[in-house]
Parts: sequence; C-alpha cells; structure tokens
Amino acid sequence: MENITYKINPNANTNTALKQAANDITSILQSKFGSSYAISADDFTDADKNWSHEIKVRQGNKIGAAVGLKWEKSTRDVLKLDVSESSKMGNMITYSVLLLFLAIGAYMGYNNIEPLAFLPGHKIAAGLGGLIALIPGIILVAILKSILLKGEKEQNAKLVHEVRQALQSISGNNLQSK
Repeated sequence: MENITYKINPNANTNTALKQAANDITSILQSKFGSSYAISADDFTDADKNWSHEIKVRQGNKIGAAVGLKWEKSTRDVLKLDVSESSKMGNMITYSVLLLFLAIGAYMGYNNIEPLAFLPGHKIAAGLGGLIALIPGIILVAILKSILLKGEKEQNAKLVHEVRQALQSISGNNLQSK
C-alpha cells in the first residue's frame, strides 16, 4: 500500500509539532468514526532520532485498524502514516500463541528434550529452541486468525480503507499520498 505523508512545521519545536499532528489526526478520526468506533492512542513520547506513535480505531474485539505515525530526524518536516488492520483478538492470538511456543521451545532446548536434544549447550539451546518453535507457532497463528476472524476480515478491510480515505481527504492538502 502507498504511504501517506503529513507535513509538519520544521521550524517549530519537534515535540510540539509532532504532538499537534498526532492530536489533529486523532481529532479527524474521532469526528469521522467516533460515533461507531472507539478511538485510542498510545501515550505521547518525546522525539529522539526516530519517533513513532499509534492511534487505534476499534469496534469490539474483532474489528479494528491502527494508524502508525513515524517520524525520522533525517526528514524533519515529514510524518509518515501507515494504516493497518489491528484487532484486539488478533493481537491476543498472536502474542499468546507465539509466547507459548517460544517458552516451550526454549524449555525443550534447555533440557535436551527431543527433537531439540541436538542443540549445543543450555543457554544457546534454549534460545535456538525458542526460535525453532516459533516456526510452527507462526503457522498456527495464521490458521487461528483465519478461522476465528474469518467473518470480520471484510469489515476490517473496509475500515482500513475508510481510515485511509479519511486521512487522505483532509482539507488544506496537508496530507499527500506518495
């Protein structure tokens, strides 16, 4: 997908400009989606060399989109926006399954349990066992998400598209697609 860029004032204080841009984008999303969706944002952090911020538009646990704001010091006047699917249930599935597989793989590697008994040492075996176990974990995450979120896939895609349109159609041509 194409990136959306937001021009900020390079002469203003960086933190002030970024906070103002994040607040503007949040208010745009609130006015467009606030009646049907819950809008939430991460806590604002001060900018260093790179800065990122996320604003979520969600309805329940299965439907949601996330707007990622990214700023780099090398391009002081440009804030990049990325819209992606982000549901609470999808995140819970991903984190819980991957952490479980990581822990089981690390345990199996550390304790020389087959099929990971061939790994050398204890600490290295634990790390490698965790990484090896992530492979079936990723496959299981994909399967579970496709089964459990099947009915909401179309609605999530529609929400992501609507959020992108809302960000691209801001008056004053401040946002531009690249």
